[in-house]
Amino acid sequence: MLDANKEKQVLVVDDEQSICEIVKAYLQKNGFSVFQALSAEKAVEIIKENKIDLVLTDIKMPGMNGVDLLKWIKEYNNSLPVIMTTGFPTLDTAIEALKLGAYDYLTKPFHLEEVIEKIVRAIHTRQLQEDNLLFSKLVSLHEVTKELSSTHVLDELYNRFLNYSIKVSRSNGGSLLFFDESLQLKIVLASSEPYDETFWQLPVFKAASRRAVDKGESLIINSGKDSTHKETPQLPEFILSYMVFPLKTPKKIIGVLNLVRAQNTLSFSRLDLELINVLASQASISIENARLYQNIRENYLKTVRGFALAVEAKDKYTHGHSENVMKYTVVLAKHLGLEAKDIEQIKYAGLLHDIGKIGVDEAILNKPGKLTPQEFDQIKKHPELGSRILENVPFFESLVPLIKHHHEFFNGNGYPTGLAGEAIPYGARILSVADAFEAMTSNRPYRKALSHDVAVDIMKKEKGSQFDPDIAEAFLEVMKALEKL
Repeated sequence: MLDANKEKQVLVVDDEQSICEIVKAYLQKNGFSVFQALSAEKAVEIIKENKIDLVLTDIKMPGMNGVDLLKWIKEYNNSLPVIMTTGFPTLDTAIEALKLGAYDYLTKPFHLEEVIEKIVRAIHTRQLQEDNLLFSKLVSLHEVTKELSSTHVLDELYNRFLNYSIKVSRSNGGSLLFFDESLQLKIVLASSEPYDETFWQLPVFKAASRRAVDKGESLIINSGKDSTHKETPQLPEFILSYMVFPLKTPKKIIGVLNLVRAQNTLSFSRLDLELINVLASQASISIENARLYQNIRENYLKTVRGFALAVEAKDKYTHGHSENVMKYTVVLAKHLGLEAKDIEQIKYAGLLHDIGKIGVDEAILNKPGKLTPQEFDQIKKHPELGSRILENVPFFESLVPLIKHHHEFFNGNGYPTGLAGEAIPYGARILSVADAFEAMTSNRPYRKALSHDVAVDIMKKEKGSQFDPDIAEAFLEVMKALEKL
């Protein structure tokens, strides 16, 4: 029993000092660490300042009585077991105490062996409850880490990680910091007020973040009474507890996670620290993988962008066309309310939509007069050729349907496959509108650029025929808004 009770801390509360001393001596003999309080008010102070595993309290005491103390404990830390004692037992008193959340009830005079038995059982029950809670949280963490690894979009990953961390730890706010190019910690994401970016620039958070990085260890700092971190500035008055975690990959520390709880909540526990450590460890790896993915993707993009520039070099009249189409598609996609990952997809599709023209004869691309049917057939091959160029590049597979079908017409009269209506991929319909407008308002070998107003009139006329009517209308709204700027 002595080993099992080691490091368990029991608080004995009774206004009779002799009872406190007897119970304390017996519990210490059986391996417990014991605090004693001669009043409920003193007990509150001890509970706030120490990790107490169980409270054994008398009911009848001057001032704040045992029932009042029980009510306060259940508000402060509902999982802390309380055993009530009294020398004036009544059935009503016992029922009230149990209803308020007391674990058990003892009548004075009691046998010390009975006290030990009830304390051990209460602590064991609490441990089982915490184990069950830990298990459920670990199951939840498993689902969270799967969710984190399902995206390679960094902004989305940062948001998921911070939101999950706040939710799992029951925090009031948090922030994420990462090293910039000059190896300075920079806030990249923070909660809303009052836990916004300004809040996280306070000296205590800067100092603790730096400490976590230097030591490579997470830590908890509690308001006003944390004796282990005296060198760290004090927390703001309205903050009760603060946790900071270094975000570590197998090779390096990439940043810091900060979490806080406000006053009138519970301080962070070791269990909270351990759970978020697990989450932070998994998230750090996901973030590093996403960064590597983006670096490789950017390298692919630079290569393919070179192809796009090569295409434009063949066709002197389309210089800058792909860049402009990309800009139009991004503005339009945002106006339509697409998610970040879909906006990124259509952005790259806009840049690369004409890459297939690298396989079209330069003489055809720059012909000043009207194309023959055979020459136009060559031009019409560029969407499929472009899709074939990209379909074997893993990072651009999702762009293939958009590039292949960006010349389809809403009424089915387009090319290369004659798709119509909603059978045309949504991104391709957006790209079609942006591409057509940019083409109409640019110089071509066979005509001069159309005016903005003429291009708008053509787009209005072609709603429902060449263009998806809803997307075309949204594009016209964007153009109208841009005119006002």
